[in-house]
Amino acid sequence: MEHLFASTYGYFRADGREYVITTPFTPRPWGNVISNGDYAMMVSQTGSGYSWRNNAGQNRITRSFQDLIQDNWGKYLYLRDLDSGQYWAATYKPTCHQYDHYQVRHGLGYSSFEQIVQGIHSILTVFVAPDDPVEIFQLTLTNQSDRQRRLDITSYVEWLLGFAPDEHREFHKLFIETTPEPEFHALLARKYLWGFADELGRHNNIDWPYVAFMAVSEPLKSFDGDKESFIGLYSSLEHPQAMQQPTLAGRSGRFGDAIAALQVEITLAPGERRTVVFTLGAALQGSEDPLALIQRYTSVTASDQTLQAVHAFWSRLVDAEHVETPDPALNLMTNYWLKYQAISGRLWGKSAFYQVSAGYGFRDQLQDCQIFLVCDPALAKRQILLHAAQQFVEGDVLHWWFSIRGGGPRTNCSDDLLWLPFVVDSYLQETGDVAILDEMVPYLNGPAEPLYLHCKRAIERAFSRFSPRGIPLMGDHDWNDGLNAVGTQLRGESFWVAEFLYTILERWIPLAQQRSDEAFAERCTAVRTTLRWAMNRYGWDGEWFLQATTDAGLPLGSQQNEEGRIFLMPNIWAVISGITDQQRAWQAMQAVSRYLLCDYGTLLNYPAFTRPRSDIGYVTRYAPGLRENGGVYTHAATWSVWAYALLGDVDHAYEAYRRICPPNRSADIERYKAEPYVTPGNIDGPQSPYFGRGGWTWYTGSAQWLHRVATHWILGIRPQIEGLLIDPLIPATWERFTVRRTFRGAIYEIEVLNPNHVNRGVISLEVDGQPLAGTVIPAFNDGQTHSVRVVLG
Repeated sequence: MEHLFASTYGYFRADGREYVITTPFTPRPWGNVISNGDYAMMVSQTGSGYSWRNNAGQNRITRSFQDLIQDNWGKYLYLRDLDSGQYWAATYKPTCHQYDHYQVRHGLGYSSFEQIVQGIHSILTVFVAPDDPVEIFQLTLTNQSDRQRRLDITSYVEWLLGFAPDEHREFHKLFIETTPEPEFHALLARKYLWGFADELGRHNNIDWPYVAFMAVSEPLKSFDGDKESFIGLYSSLEHPQAMQQPTLAGRSGRFGDAIAALQVEITLAPGERRTVVFTLGAALQGSEDPLALIQRYTSVTASDQTLQAVHAFWSRLVDAEHVETPDPALNLMTNYWLKYQAISGRLWGKSAFYQVSAGYGFRDQLQDCQIFLVCDPALAKRQILLHAAQQFVEGDVLHWWFSIRGGGPRTNCSDDLLWLPFVVDSYLQETGDVAILDEMVPYLNGPAEPLYLHCKRAIERAFSRFSPRGIPLMGDHDWNDGLNAVGTQLRGESFWVAEFLYTILERWIPLAQQRSDEAFAERCTAVRTTLRWAMNRYGWDGEWFLQATTDAGLPLGSQQNEEGRIFLMPNIWAVISGITDQQRAWQAMQAVSRYLLCDYGTLLNYPAFTRPRSDIGYVTRYAPGLRENGGVYTHAATWSVWAYALLGDVDHAYEAYRRICPPNRSADIERYKAEPYVTPGNIDGPQSPYFGRGGWTWYTGSAQWLHRVATHWILGIRPQIEGLLIDPLIPATWERFTVRRTFRGAIYEIEVLNPNHVNRGVISLEVDGQPLAGTVIPAFNDGQTHSVRVVLG
C-alpha cells in the first residue's frame, strides 16, 4: 500500500483515513482525541492519555497530569509470560520494553497499537462506542513462537471521578469507593464528592452522580483497587510490585488510593490467536445501569460490532463531502482530518493534550460548528442555539461557560457577541433555513426571544461601544485575547472589530429588510457608511492598516512602532470585509506578503515584542516568535488565504495555504515536531530559535477554517442563498479536480476541467448535461444526485 507523506516517524495510509506511526519516539506526543459527543478519551502514540465525560475539567474519569516531556499518565494493559516472569505492555508506556515491531494507527474514532515482543504479536485497538459512555480496549494476541505460552493480562487505570486535576490527592481519595463485581468480571467506582455546592449552596456536599466501571470479557484471575498494593511504595508503573506477585492483592473499598486493575489468564498454543476485551465507562446514576453497559459491550462479538459502528458513525460525518485534486495534502486534510479534528477534538471532546477545557468558548465552538454545515446542518443549528442561550438581554455574552451547570465570565470583549450573527449567516447561506431566525431562545437574564432578535441585540450592543471617531472600542480585548490591556478603560479602539462589524452588517441589512425591520436596516446602513469612512480616515497608516489604538491614544500596528509594527488581522480583514478601495486592499496585502508571509505561514504580527508593555497586554509577555507574539497563529493564518483569494492573487493564496497544511511539514518533521495530520494552534515565528516548530495541536479553531478556505476559496465551491456558486481559484498547473458534496437535500458531483491551464474563470457550466447560464447552481432539494461539469478558460 502506498505511503503518503512518509517521514522518519510515520505516514498516511493511501486512502487517507489512517495515520501510521512507526516508532513510539515521535518528536512530541502524537495523539488522537476520540469522542462520540458525550464520552471522550485521548491517547498518545505511547499509549498514554485519559478519559472524561462531557467535560475534561469538571468530569474527568481517569487521572492525568500534563507532562510535555514524559507523557507518562495513561490507561495501560500489562502482558506477562507466566513461565519466564517477563512482562511488558500492549503499548510502549509504561514499561518501555524492547520490541521487535511497533506500529500505531490513528484513525477516525479509534487508535490501534501493534507490537511484537518475545514472540507474542499483539494488536490493541481502543475506541469509544458511538451511542454510549463506554470505551473499549480490544486486545488480540497471537502466539508466533513454537511453544505453548501461558500469559496473564492486567489492566491499570487510576480513578479521578470529578474535578481535575485532583492535586490534593490525599483529600480526594478519601471519597472514592471501589466495589468488585466478580460475576461481571468488573470493578465499579463511586465518589461521594463532586466539588459542586448542594441546593443550599454548601460546597463539597454532593455525590459525583456517576458509577465508573472497568470490566473484562474473561473470568477474573484476580483484581486490585489500590494503587499502593499494585505499584508498591517507592516503585513505578514501569516496574510495579504487582508484576512480581502471582496474583493481584484484591483490595477494594474506601481506604486505598483508587485504581482499577483486572487480571485474566489465557493459554495460547503455537500459532493460536485470542481476543480479550476490556471496557471502561461512566454510567449516570438513576438513568444508566453500569452492569447493563458492561454486559452490552464486554465481549468479542460486541467489540467487533461496535468497531464497525464506529466506522459507520464517522463515515456519515466525513463522507458527505469528498474532494479529489492534484494536491494530496489538501485532499487528506479536507476529506478527513480537518473534519475529524474539528468535530471529535474541538466541538465534542473540548480538550486535548495541550489544553484541558472545562466548557465552551462563545466565539470558539460557534465558529467550529460551521464544519457541520455540509454533513449535518442540524448539529450546527443545535450549536448556534446553545450559544445564543449564553447571551444577556443587553446583547453581550459570556466569553466562555462551563458545560456542566453553566457559569462563566461576563466581559467587555468586543468580538464575542458578533460571532453569533456571523455564524447564523453562514448557516443561512448553506441551508436557506430562515426558520431558524424564529427559534425561541432564552437569555441568561430574560425570557425567550426569536434568534433574530438575539443577533440584533448583539449588533446593537456593538453599536453602543464606539469611540468619538466612529471606531469600535477594544474593550477587554478583541479576537486577539492577548491585547487585554489595550482598551480596558473603554477608550482604546479596535480597527479589526470595525472591519468585522462591517462584514456582518452587509449580510444583515437584507435580512432586516426581508423581515420589514426597516428602522434597523437603515441604522445598519448608516453605521456601515460611518465605519467605512472612519476606518479609511483613522485606520490607514500609509502602507497598511492599524490594529488598534490604546486607551492613551497610542497606535498599535503602525510604522511608528518599533515592535508590533504590522498586524495581520486588520489587513486581511480590510480585504475580506471590503471596507476599503482596491488600491489600499492591494497595498495592505503587499505589506502582508512582505512582512508577514514567511516560510511556515502568515505571522500574526511583526516584529515580535521583546519587552513587556503593560498598556498592550500579555501578548507582549510571550517569548518573541511564540504564539500571538510574532508567531504563525494558524487560525488567523487561514484567513490570509481567504484575503488573497478575494484579490484573485492565486499564487499567494495557494502558498499561504500550502505552508500551513500539516502533511507538507512531513518533509522537515524534525523542525516541525507536531502531528502532521492535525492543525497546530501556532507555529514558531522567525524570532524564535525554533522557527517553524508547531505547537498546541488538536484544540484549535484553525482546523475548521483550514477546511473552509480550501473548499470555499481555493476550490471555490461556495453556498449562497440562491444556490451553490462555482468560482475556483487554483494553480494553473491543475488540469482538473472533483468535489462531491451534499447541499440542501441533494448530492452534487462536480467536475472542474482546466484544459487551458488558467487560474480562474468559468467559461461553461452544465448540470445534468444541460447548459446553465452563470455560475450559481440552483438548490434542487430533491434527494437526487446531480452531475455538474465546469470548464475553466
